Amino acid sequence: MKLILIILGHLILLSQVTLGQNKICETCVEYTLALTGDKLQGSSLQFAGYDVSMNLPTDFSKDSLSIDYLFTVIRNNDIRGDFIFPNGKTTEIKYSLIPYNDTLTVFMKTSNGWYPWDKLRIENNRLIFSYDYWYRPPASNVDLEILNLCFDYLKDSTKWHQNDDRNCDTDRLDKIWSLFCAIRTASIKKMGEYNHRGTVIQTTRFVIDELYPNHGYAHTLMDFNNDPNTKYSDIINVLTITKDRIDKELKENEK
Repeated sequence: MKLILIILGHLILLSQVTLGQNKICETCVEYTLALTGDKLQGSSLQFAGYDVSMNLPTDFSKDSLSIDYLFTVIRNNDIRGDFIFPNGKTTEIKYSLIPYNDTLTVFMKTSNGWYPWDKLRIENNRLIFSYDYWYRPPASNVDLEILNLCFDYLKDSTKWHQNDDRNCDTDRLDKIWSLFCAIRTASIKKMGEYNHRGTVIQTTRFVIDELYPNHGYAHTLMDFNNDPNTKYSDIINVLTITKDRIDKELKENEK
């Protein structure tokens, strides 16, 4: 009887560990992709109608479906696909591999953000993964360069406007900036491209959420910028806190 109890205890402990490993984060969404022809495609139970696809070489088959082989294909080919919204709109996905959480994983780059796959596995010839739609990349020195350029753009109150529509063409022409357009334009200038879930813009969102809880903004940066109660000094304060946090993270990583 004692031996049976010991075995049961080990089984319970093992099941708890396994469940803990498979549990996804609160801001994560899980996808299941099936191979149809030369394409992996599927959707999420949490976000119905938001589909993901991956176009594969024509010689890719179900018999070849393994994590190692998938990594080899992505490493050696320009692999792309689509992120499809419920209204039928699509945005291209570019796939690559990156180090993530002490391992290597698939990286999904879209116009709506760049996301690493987590808890990647294959079950019953289906590819399963999750990604954090609120993912924030680790800080890098270029993030400080982006913020310094934002401070330069917004060097005084005459360089800030409160009519953000997230279309930054006029801001660039007039050299008068909204918070979002300052960050977006500085990111493109320093990185060559813009990530809607990049370190600077994500940290700025988090700072606004903390300083103004229950704000109810649909588009955090745009709505905060355009809020009649927001002052130029508030914009600078948010950017200052954002820079301090990224600077602190970089210094801690150097230890």
